[in-house]
Amino acid sequence: MVHTKLLQFPPRMAAFFCRKWPLSNGIIGSSWRRIIELQRVPFAPPIGKFFSSDRLASKDEEQELVIATIAAASSKKVAGNAELVKIILRDYGFTDARISKMAAVRPSILSCNPDKILLPKLEFFRSIGLSSTDLPRIIWASKGLLFRSLEKQLIPCYNFLKSVLLLDENVLKMLKRGPGILLHDVDKTIAPNLAALREAGAPQSIIFFMLIRSPRAIHQDTQKFKESLNKAVQMGFNPSKSTFACAVQVLCEMPESTWDHKMEVYGRCGMSRDEVLLAFRSHPLCMYLSEEKITRAMDFLVKEMGWKPAAVARCSAVIFFKLEKRIMPRCAVIKVLLERGLVKKDICLSTFLLPSEKSFLDLYVKRYEDDVPGLMGVFMGKRASQTRI
Repeated sequence: MVHTKLLQFPPRMAAFFCRKWPLSNGIIGSSWRRIIELQRVPFAPPIGKFFSSDRLASKDEEQELVIATIAAASSKKVAGNAELVKIILRDYGFTDARISKMAAVRPSILSCNPDKILLPKLEFFRSIGLSSTDLPRIIWASKGLLFRSLEKQLIPCYNFLKSVLLLDENVLKMLKRGPGILLHDVDKTIAPNLAALREAGAPQSIIFFMLIRSPRAIHQDTQKFKESLNKAVQMGFNPSKSTFACAVQVLCEMPESTWDHKMEVYGRCGMSRDEVLLAFRSHPLCMYLSEEKITRAMDFLVKEMGWKPAAVARCSAVIFFKLEKRIMPRCAVIKVLLERGLVKKDICLSTFLLPSEKSFLDLYVKRYEDDVPGLMGVFMGKRASQTRI
């Protein structure tokens, strides 16, 4: 005779299933019935393979039977737990594809205790305002969040960050950019790094900016963080400006070998070391651009259009723009205007590449259409040719 035993659920998990599948007409949802079936534990698997009916089992066969019984029960329990974990994750916005990816990277998630490990943390993140869209993305980006202590790590770290950022909305903005900050020690890294920022002269607005825009820099090793602060100050960055925060971010996060490589890339494009540092001071995030993007933009602006590398360095933000959709069409117009003497020869790149498209058209196309018939065609034609390519 085969006996079955139904596993009992802790109060928190029972409440979860009561919310998701209310008891109506004595029937629970089909998914819940599937979980119940999966959690029935067989205590007597088929025994024909161990001994025949005409003889008694040996001690070895009895021991093998016990081991097989335990293994079968354990396998059934694990399968039931995995299905239960999947149902809970789905309820918090995780797709089956996301769950499969998480299980592949961190298999222990399917065997963890849902009542003790998953539900308390998922409820915490939902309580602070994370939507069912943001929550799976944040957990995927920092999977350790589900396995750290809620009381000893996540809540104290969240409360500290909120005391700095003041509003839940600000903390949520920060978590969407760098959720891993919740995994780091407040006393050993986060608080000392914020104190170092204040000592360097950064106002509260810059601390806000840096926490929300680049939280990963804030939880860097304290010694490295202070060294990055000192470098930024020595390079001439003003601690009261957002470019200071961006410079510290790059210096903190970028390995020295990568920094040296980017210096070399800009150097091959014609910039001297001082001009590369000028470009960095103009827009620190230019060091994050790919080698291909840097090379293509510099080749066009310097070799084809004839601007000096120093001119690009003074306004390195222009390298961020799309070459075909913005830089080339606008430069085609400016080249015509330069040939006609309608604009100054020393026109700055920022004056025609930074404005919005409407402003550019008003200032450089419509304004000179009477003097240069077909100027709009030059602008649109360049775009059309790039689109065909």
